[in-house]
Amino acid sequence: MEEQEKALNFIEVAKAGIRYRKHILLITLIGAAIGVAVSFIIKPKYEAYTIFYTPANTSISKSLLAENNLENFMSYGDEDQIDQVLEMLSSDNLKDKVISKFNLSQHYNIDTASKYPKTKTRKQFESNTEFKRTDNLAIKISVKDEDPVLAAEMANYISLSLDSIRTNIQQGRAKQAYQIIKNQYQKKQIEVDSILMQLSAIRQTGVYDYVEQSRVLSEAIVNAETSVAAEEARVKVYQNYESKLPDTTMIKAKGRLAAAKATYQSLKPTVNNFGKQSGKYLELEAVYEKEKESLANLQIRLESAEVDFKAAISQQFLIEKANVPEKSTYPNKTLVVLLFALSAFIIALLTICYLEFLRPKFQ
Repeated sequence: MEEQEKALNFIEVAKAGIRYRKHILLITLIGAAIGVAVSFIIKPKYEAYTIFYTPANTSISKSLLAENNLENFMSYGDEDQIDQVLEMLSSDNLKDKVISKFNLSQHYNIDTASKYPKTKTRKQFESNTEFKRTDNLAIKISVKDEDPVLAAEMANYISLSLDSIRTNIQQGRAKQAYQIIKNQYQKKQIEVDSILMQLSAIRQTGVYDYVEQSRVLSEAIVNAETSVAAEEARVKVYQNYESKLPDTTMIKAKGRLAAAKATYQSLKPTVNNFGKQSGKYLELEAVYEKEKESLANLQIRLESAEVDFKAAISQQFLIEKANVPEKSTYPNKTLVVLLFALSAFIIALLTICYLEFLRPKFQ
């Protein structure tokens, strides 16, 4: 029964529409005419857009200075990095840069003396711009404006500003890393210089090459001791036969003994000093080699951090630069006319339904 009543109601509405078809058609045509008028009254807007891929967040120094690592430098960013870029595009920082660059408050006819002029300008800017990812994971920046040239300039400027913002963020972090490593490098350099000064002081006492000096001094002191013992033994033998030997033989033997003892005595201070200082020298030399290696590693890291801090590269793979559009994209005149015509048709039909079916019930 309910389905039959719905069918009967629909038939009644259709019959009423047929009876008043001329009125409905007239109202629909009037709506279409209003739509045509409105579509010409609305100021047209032109859309300019630029498309680019975002690169992966990789260190410049690691990508360029490391061997066989250019593949990372040329790789595209993943979805997380694309989301980060879209977040930057929506930041107030970027909006304010564009608003200031093109004086958009004046361009949008916003009174700067009114309440919340900055907020109004930002909202107008947001309504005229669109940032989205494409199906192929690229980023598209679209700008609509009544001035086609300005629309293209704004789209390209937003792209460049994004590049600048990403570079500043990365360099800001790299600067902190560079300063930390630089401080560590300077401290390590002071430590190494201090060790070198201590080694230099020990070298001035005569210790400068432990291995070679140890060998030479050991041989020298052993030879001196051997020579003294040999000459002493020779003198004792000569003393037993002193009456039978020429006077010169004894004199020469005692001279050689005195020379051997003098050589031995002259070597003893050097050997004693070498024994005292060599332990400290070996300790400092071992520490110096370790600290020198640490300093070299810090220098490599410092150079890499300096590259990341001071070098600047493009933060996007540009696919399409924004060009000045030739045709307006807003409003869609056909769509406006159809909407107005459809709205007029619905209003006419509802009015007829009211007059035919509802109003009689209240009378």
